[in-house]
Amino acid sequence: MARIKPQPHLQTVPQNPRIQTEIASIPAPTAPAFSLVDMFLLGCIIIWAINSPLVKIVLGEIAPLAVSQFRVVIAALISLAIVFRVEKSVRISWQHLPQLCLAAFMGITVNQITFIYALNNTSASAVSLIYAVSPVFATLLAALFYREKIKRSYFIGLPLALVGVALVVLTAPNVSLEGNLLGNLLAVGMAFSWAAYTVLLRPLLGLYSPLRLSALCFTIGGVILLPFSFPQAVSTFAVPVSFYSWALLLASSVLAMVLTNVIWYNGVKKLGVSRTVYYSYLQPFFGVLAAALMLGEIFVLPQIVGGLLVVGSLLIYRLVR
Repeated sequence: MARIKPQPHLQTVPQNPRIQTEIASIPAPTAPAFSLVDMFLLGCIIIWAINSPLVKIVLGEIAPLAVSQFRVVIAALISLAIVFRVEKSVRISWQHLPQLCLAAFMGITVNQITFIYALNNTSASAVSLIYAVSPVFATLLAALFYREKIKRSYFIGLPLALVGVALVVLTAPNVSLEGNLLGNLLAVGMAFSWAAYTVLLRPLLGLYSPLRLSALCFTIGGVILLPFSFPQAVSTFAVPVSFYSWALLLASSVLAMVLTNVIWYNGVKKLGVSRTVYYSYLQPFFGVLAAALMLGEIFVLPQIVGGLLVVGSLLIYRLVR
């Protein structure tokens, strides 16, 4: 099995003297100036922003869980092919398998179900705005599971984030329990599941490459998703689906699930976690803009204020000690 050197920015340090020695020998990422890596990260955020309205279009012809299953399968096949090409193996230790399976369940199965039904029941702009609260959940979960110290600024920003999410969820046009409200609440679940996925994978990132972990999570999460999605996936082939929708589905899988994963973790490697994560704060802005341009969605002022409060809470956490 190929040995991947651990990165100090991505993990809780294992209690192993040899691994700790390896970590100590790796210099911290240094890229003070704006670089090509920054440009790629900006492109990554734009792809994620476009993905929500893109998938929303696909949902007009393909059932929700079928969309999720096809996206995961395509992402898994491509990721596995790349890993076998680059690393020659996808093996991991048996002792890490339970945590990997739980991460796959949260980050792929639960995340895809909540994401797709959130989009099916609310606007793409609302999903983008609510998704910005994911780092808030991640910080809290890391403190609970790994006893990471939470800065005091977190407790300043947390109320702002909660108020922001409440504004986005409750002030959507024509809000109702059967429609927008349900979709917005599912978007909150989507943000939480992605945060849980990030926290669960964190200890493994020092032992395996992000690409290997992603490929395995796509595969495991896709298998767990199959019993839920199978009826809808089969029914998809009973009715004609346009080439346009299949092309958008393929683009969503390749760009928003595989390519962005490579770009994001390359940014973490070259620039460090703190600098890379700042780009995620731009996603709500680009997400709302993409939804307006691609779908003609209308969003109200309180929702915009709510999105700004969420982003502001994250900036407070990062900038204030």
